[in-house]
Amino acid sequence: MIFRLGQRVRTTVDAPAGWPGAFAAPAGTLGVITNKSAVSSSYGVVLDGDPSGMPAGYEPHEITPAE
Repeated sequence: MIFRLGQRVRTTVDAPAGWPGAFAAPAGTLGVITNKSAVSSSYGVVLDGDPSGMPAGYEPHEITPAE
């Protein structure tokens, strides 16, 4: 599936914390597409509740449109 910038999505996989004390999100977390990788098929998604506001990389099969 092709997603567009600004689109609301829901994750289909867990996002474990990258380091102790970092934000972790379970599958089903909502977020917004903020960018598309120029060198891979991944999308940058800022997850709701992530205090860093940094996008996490998700492959197209790891996200679905939010309804």
